[in-house]
Amino acid sequence: MHMSNGELKAHKKDPISLVEIVSMEGRYYMARFYIEGQGYVLTNAKDQPVMFTGAAATREHFHGYQVGNFEVIPPTGTDEMIGMPADSGSETMKVPL
Repeated sequence: MHMSNGELKAHKKDPISLVEIVSMEGRYYMARFYIEGQGYVLTNAKDQPVMFTGAAATREHFHGYQVGNFEVIPPTGTDEMIGMPADSGSETMKVPL
């Protein structure tokens, strides 16, 4: 699911349990967050994912919200290796921020 910045502002008082800062090839970051167990990708007015230039900028965007935890999810190089199964069963690396 997705939620725009405008919709997110309507949830200013709702606790966000987790914000996952997902690295998109190490240059841009997108935010995936969870409210009441439901996951959302932060989108703009055109319904496109908001891309941040750094993990710190992503975290700053959520300043003023009640966020339990932040985690950075870096890209995994082995995901693109030829011959790797689509679901290798390996756990995604997450780094607390």
